[in-house]
Amino acid sequence: MFRNYLKTAFRNLLKNKSFTIINMLGVAIGMSACLLILRYVVYELSYDKFHAHADRIYRIQYNNYQNGIQTFACAAAVPAVGPALKNNFPEVQEFVRLFPISGIMTYLQPDGTPLAFREEKMQIASPSVFSVFSFPLSQGDSETALEGPGKAVVSESAAKRYFGKEEPMGKVLQWQDSNEFVITGVMKDVPANSHIKFDLLLSYQTLNVLSDNESETSWGWYDFNTYVLLDPEADPQVLQAKWNAWLAANRAEEWNKYNARQDFLLQPLTDIHLYSNLLQESEPEEQGDGNAVVFLLIIVGFILLIAWVNYVNLSTARSVERANEVGVRKALGAVRQQLMGQFIFEAILINLIATLLALLLTVMLLPQLATLTGQPLSINLLAQPWFWLTLLGLFLAGTFLSGLYPAFLLSGFDPVTVLKGKVNTSPKGILLRKGLVIFQFGASVALIAGTLVVYQQIKYMMHLDLGVDIDQTLVLRGAGVRDSLYADNLNTFKTEVSRNTHIRAVTVSSNVPGNEIFWTRGIKRLTGGPENSTVIYNVAVDYDYIDAFGLTLKAGRNFSRDFPTDEHAILLNEAAIRMLEFNNLEEAIHEKIVLGGDTVTLVGVLEDYHQMSLKSTTAPIVFLLIPDADTFYSLKVQTKNLSQTLLELNALWNEFFPGNPFEYFFLDEYFNRQYKSDFG
Repeated sequence: MFRNYLKTAFRNLLKNKSFTIINMLGVAIGMSACLLILRYVVYELSYDKFHAHADRIYRIQYNNYQNGIQTFACAAAVPAVGPALKNNFPEVQEFVRLFPISGIMTYLQPDGTPLAFREEKMQIASPSVFSVFSFPLSQGDSETALEGPGKAVVSESAAKRYFGKEEPMGKVLQWQDSNEFVITGVMKDVPANSHIKFDLLLSYQTLNVLSDNESETSWGWYDFNTYVLLDPEADPQVLQAKWNAWLAANRAEEWNKYNARQDFLLQPLTDIHLYSNLLQESEPEEQGDGNAVVFLLIIVGFILLIAWVNYVNLSTARSVERANEVGVRKALGAVRQQLMGQFIFEAILINLIATLLALLLTVMLLPQLATLTGQPLSINLLAQPWFWLTLLGLFLAGTFLSGLYPAFLLSGFDPVTVLKGKVNTSPKGILLRKGLVIFQFGASVALIAGTLVVYQQIKYMMHLDLGVDIDQTLVLRGAGVRDSLYADNLNTFKTEVSRNTHIRAVTVSSNVPGNEIFWTRGIKRLTGGPENSTVIYNVAVDYDYIDAFGLTLKAGRNFSRDFPTDEHAILLNEAAIRMLEFNNLEEAIHEKIVLGGDTVTLVGVLEDYHQMSLKSTTAPIVFLLIPDADTFYSLKVQTKNLSQTLLELNALWNEFFPGNPFEYFFLDEYFNRQYKSDFG
C-alpha cells in the first residue's frame, strides 16, 4: 500500500509541476521565515540564563524621590545597599557590586615599548562576582583572584590582545598611566547573551582605597550595579517587604532631613534584558523589548497560517480536476479511508520536501540575519535541540493542518455524481474556502502594513530635528593618559586642528548627543523655587560647544572669554528651568543657583534638545564651563578628502597626546545606534 501511495503521489506531483512548486515554495518560505524569527526570539529570551543560579539572582533597582516626585529610576544603586542586605537578611546568601569604568590600559612590553588600548568595558568588581555569576576562569583561583587592591582578571580575548602568546599571569597593566594592576586570573569571554559585558575585572578593594572607603558606605553615590543571590527557599516578595520596612526604619531620619526617599527594588536577573529600560543600564544600546518578542511570536503564527492556508486553497482549487480521479477510483472499489490516506501522503511528501528546503534556506540566510541584528545567531544553531524539535513540530503540524481538510474534501465526492460530470460543493464548503482566502489576504496585508508603519516610525525618529546639529561631526575619544602639560597641549591641538580648511569647528566636552550622562548633582535656587535640592544632569563644555552643535539660546548669553567669572557660571536647558519653577526665562538670568556645594550664576538658557533618542524624555541639564574637559573632542568636518583629513588628525594626535590610541566615530551613526534594537 505504501509503495502504491508513493508512486501515485509522485505521479500527481510531477503531473502538476507548477502547483507542486508553488505549494512547496510557499510552505518552505513560511517555515524558513518562522525559523529565522524564532532563532532571534530564542536568543533574546536566553539572556543571562547561562548563569547556574540565574533564577535566584536579583539586581537592585534604585528609584529616587524628591519632594514626593520620582526624579529617576536607575539600574545602578548605592554601595551601602549590598552589605545592608547581606548583614540583615538571612535570605541573601551573597552580593556583588560592579562599578563600570573606562580608560586607557597600557602594557609595557618586554622590549620597553608601551602597548595601549582604550577599554570601554571594564568593571571594578567585588570578589564574590565568580561565586554569584557563572564566569569561569581558565587560569587563576576564582576565590582569591580579586582579593586585595591592584588585582585584575582579564578575558581570554583581552589577554591575547595585550600579551599575545606570552603567559598573562603575573603581568602588570597600568590604567590611565597611574594605577597598576597585576593579572591574577584569566576568564572565558563573557557570552554575547549577557546583559553586562566586560573584558577586564579590577579588584573592588582598589576603589575602596581610592575613595577612602566611601565605595563601601555611601548611601548617595549611585554608580554601583548591585546584585544579590537569594537562598533557594527565599520568597523575593516577602524579602522586598521586609527590606522596605528596614529602610523606612533606618533611613527615615536622613530622608526627612532632605524631604527625599529611596526605593531599592529586587529586579529578577532574567527580566533585565527584555523588561528593563532604566538609567545607567549596562548595555543600553542592546536593551531588548519584551513586547516586541511577543509580537514576533504572533507574527510567526500568522506566517505559518498564511503558508498552510495557501496550501489548502491551492489543493481545494483543484477539486474539480481531482474529482474525476476520485470517482474512477471509488468505482473500481477504493474506499474513502484509502483515498484519504493517498491525499494525506501527498501532503506528507510536499511538507517533507518543503521542510528540507526550509532547512536549507534557514542555514543560508542565518548569517544575513546575524549581520542585520548584530547578534551571533548563526553559532551552533544545528547543534541546538530546540531547533530540530521545532523543525519536526512544524513538519507534523503543517502536514496535519494543511493535508487533513483537502483529504476530507476530495475523498468525499460521490462517484455516480462525479462520473455524470456533476461536482457539487456544499454552501458550507464554499463559505469556508472564501473565509480562508479572505484570512490569507487580510493577514498578509496586516503584516505588510504593520511592517511599513513601524519602519516609517523609526525612520521618522531618525530624521526628525533633534534640536542639535550632529551631521558631519567627527568625534575623537579624549586622551586618557595625561601629564601636567595636558591643558596646554589640548589648546595647541585645537588651534592646529582649526587651521585645517576641511574642519570648521572644534569643541571638547564630557558628553556628546547620544551619550548617556552619568554625572549628576543636587541643584536648587538660592532663593525661591523648590525647598530642597533636586537631581540634575551635568555636562562639561568649552566656549565653542554651543555654537559647534547649533544649540539655540532662548535667554541670556553663551559662555565667553570676555567674562573671566564664567568659571562660576552655568547654562541650563528649559527642562531645568521648569524644574526649578522659574516664572519665565528672563527672570532666571543672573539668578544664584546652588549646584552641589557651590553657588553659581545662571547666565543663559538653552532650548531643549534631545540628548538621547526620541524615545526618551528631555532631562534637565546644567552646562558647566570646563575648557579642558577630556572625554570627547568633536570636530565639524567636510566629507571631501576625509581620508586625508584623518591622516593629518592622526599625526597631530600622536604629536600632542602620545600613548593614547587615536579613536574616532561619526556622531550621527553613534546617535542612531539607539535604534538598533528597533530595526533588529
